[in-house]
Amino acid sequence: MSGADDRLMHVDEAMAGKPGQLAEIDHAVDELGLRGLYFGVDAMSRHGFPWALDTDDMAPFWDKIARRDILLRFKMSSGPGYDVAAYMANLTAFGRVLARHPSLRVHMAMSPPVAFFARNGRYEFPDEALAVWRHEPMMLEVMFPITYGGVWDYPYPEAQALIADMRDKLGAERLMWGSDMPNVERFCTYKQSLDYVRRYWPFLTACEKDLILGDTCATSYGIDKPVT
Repeated sequence: MSGADDRLMHVDEAMAGKPGQLAEIDHAVDELGLRGLYFGVDAMSRHGFPWALDTDDMAPFWDKIARRDILLRFKMSSGPGYDVAAYMANLTAFGRVLARHPSLRVHMAMSPPVAFFARNGRYEFPDEALAVWRHEPMMLEVMFPITYGGVWDYPYPEAQALIADMRDKLGAERLMWGSDMPNVERFCTYKQSLDYVRRYWPFLTACEKDLILGDTCATSYGIDKPVT
């Protein structure tokens, strides 16, 4: 297989700034109607995390996404160290990308890691993290059953305190519910993953629940709400 790396490579986050990948983005937008693009930072481990998110190697990709106004569904990683220091290094590098592209729309997949930022049951975010998450066109996903459904008992009162923290620090209009179906069914049903927000979060107003459970997502992705 020596020398075959370039020929065998599929769409790859670490190679996102290469001309071939950029052309694929244009094709997906112009011919296939692409609205959003998923980028998982941990996929860069295939190449041993060869460069940071804000380096020149990645710049053409961010430029393309921002210029084409593609919603970026972005999943952060704590690699390569898989600790809080590595997570913050990746997050702050992404923050520098956002500073260069203030109009870049971001859907941050998964909730902020509980193990890093909520060891005492409440979120305590460093200022550097808040600065990134307060990027104006960014939404953060609310998704706890898939990660802690095997640890916490339903309806996950531990998650309620964390969601209240996210609401207070970032605003309900920035939060979007997620289920991670079908994987979440190892811990609860799809309906339960929805009802733990809908029925068991009395600290949220009806308007805040509407935002979290669909309105913000529909607006961000350009999805028309059904006529009732």
